[in-house]
Amino acid sequence: MYPKSAVIVGGSVAGLLQGLQLKRNGINVIVLEQDPSKDRHSHESGVTIGPSVVSLLNKYDTTGRPAAIFAEYISVAWRKRLRVLNRPSPRHMSNWGCLYLILRANFDGMKSAAVPEPPASKKGDGMVEYRPGKRAIGLSYDKEKGRVTVQYVDVTTGEEGSVSADTVIAADGVHSSVAKIMQVPTRKDYAGYIAWRGTVPERLLSQETIEYFSNRLNFTLLKGTYFISYLIPTETGHVEPGKRLLNWVWYFVVPDGSPEMASIFTDVNGTVHPNTVPQALVNPKLWADQVARYQSQMIAPLAEVVSKTSRPFVTKVGEAQVRQASFFDDRLVLVGDAFTAFRSHMGMASEQAARHCWQMDRVWRGEITQKQRDLEATIYAEKFVLMNRLIGLGGLGQMVAVVKVLWALMLLLIKHKLGRA
Repeated sequence: MYPKSAVIVGGSVAGLLQGLQLKRNGINVIVLEQDPSKDRHSHESGVTIGPSVVSLLNKYDTTGRPAAIFAEYISVAWRKRLRVLNRPSPRHMSNWGCLYLILRANFDGMKSAAVPEPPASKKGDGMVEYRPGKRAIGLSYDKEKGRVTVQYVDVTTGEEGSVSADTVIAADGVHSSVAKIMQVPTRKDYAGYIAWRGTVPERLLSQETIEYFSNRLNFTLLKGTYFISYLIPTETGHVEPGKRLLNWVWYFVVPDGSPEMASIFTDVNGTVHPNTVPQALVNPKLWADQVARYQSQMIAPLAEVVSKTSRPFVTKVGEAQVRQASFFDDRLVLVGDAFTAFRSHMGMASEQAARHCWQMDRVWRGEITQKQRDLEATIYAEKFVLMNRLIGLGGLGQMVAVVKVLWALMLLLIKHKLGRA
């Protein structure tokens, strides 16, 4: 049975997917998001929308706005060879900010450039509220009443408050406050490499470059480093040719704790960032030197895209995984990146979050138990942790590590009988 009320800690894509599903099923929902800004900063990041996300949007989205651009192929360039592989592999490529704004419009009716006229609530929807600037600082459980209480603090004013519900969903990401409060055993690892990222408006690119990257997810393998690139909508939802963005990610090996790492993650103001240097804060000379070192090795379309990127940002690549998903008699559940955060190579974060939505739907409808759901989520996470490692290490040319991961993946598949525990 669906709960009568829910609190979701974390108001990003994972939290909003869960919140929208609960709302459409008549549940009253409060979202607590620690970011105080009205519009979350997305860096115009590209994301892949998998089948679980598509299904949720098809069922619950009433904005009528396209959330993604369809790509029919996957292609690989190697060194100076434009195409060494090109095969059908359909997928939907989106912009994190665009997806977020579509979900906000559906969830709480927030207006934005992407959705200037949000849809009205549907008959049977639950009452919802999105509270920005609220960070969870405590949790308690009244077993007799079956209620979980979340204590929070306003990050701007310092004022504290609390809210209770039948169910609490922790969707607060890889640095989950809920996981820390509950002292959940968590594995967090730096992958050994970073991701330079950026976008270029399509109108700034030559027709030849646009045609090269169109309708595909493209891998470009250089010596010891590689790129992923594809077209995405703008944050404001433009998907028309000529108005799209060319998104790229450049995976690059940097030893943890090295002088190079310290230099890259020190911004133009001298501030050291632990995980991400945002747009407009990356040291321009450092970025220019990075491009200059590798531009001659790039194929012409990629060189044009990288050279025309005016606002790159950079982030450390890592993964994280908790050892337990449910607490308080299954009334507190960790989902999305708060449960498992993959390396970013396959763009599976939103897909995992949507799968968690469908899994919880089956729990609440009595089709599976919470224990079965948690096992299913764990098997999926373990599989895609390894698959993301495989793609990343393979792209970087670390073949000894690839063999080790392949062996671990094979053993895992055998253990779980190809996903059927």
